[in-house]
Amino acid sequence: MRKILAFGVILVLVFVSGCNFEKLSPMEEVQKKLLEMENYKCEAALTRVSNKGEEKYDISQYYKNTGQYRLEILSPESIAGNYTVYDGEKIYQYNKMLDSRIISDITGEDHNNELFLGCFIKNYMDSEGVSLEAGSFDTSDCIILEANIPGGNRYLSSEKLWIDESTLKPVRFVIYDIDGNERYILTYTQFEYNAQLDDSLFIVN
Repeated sequence: MRKILAFGVILVLVFVSGCNFEKLSPMEEVQKKLLEMENYKCEAALTRVSNKGEEKYDISQYYKNTGQYRLEILSPESIAGNYTVYDGEKIYQYNKMLDSRIISDITGEDHNNELFLGCFIKNYMDSEGVSLEAGSFDTSDCIILEANIPGGNRYLSSEKLWIDESTLKPVRFVIYDIDGNERYILTYTQFEYNAQLDDSLFIVN
């Protein structure tokens, strides 16, 4: 709880003090950037780990803070072109090979969107078991944020986000099961905050 209160205090100071406030620390810069995010688009390498082994995909994501999202599969070739869209009310899953769509009625928070950064930010703000620390990933100096995932799903228990100190962009995102094993690993190759997103991305005709 102290960490959440500290997070709130930092943000209040940032917005109230404005230009009169001293230069922000890397941790403060990261927190401010995430709070100001209205949407994003990205490409990433996704690894899904199950009891049967690993599955690897290249994906693109589009996300709005209103909750709408789109996830497209870029590779492997056998499923490239498949996508999932949430328009705020329904989830649409499209299979290119079958040229078919599955539509699910979804309300509130009854669907799983844990692979999206916006969901992580909400969990981080709402969770009492959060942490914020300095670290690294590959050659990047990073700020690492950690949060618990609500819902009691043993395979989606906690999550960590690595953000590059110099670019303030995410470079790695991992979801862990209740035993601390990595279940989903996202390595971002491209990332753009507050991008120009066409509304058609979140509409399925």
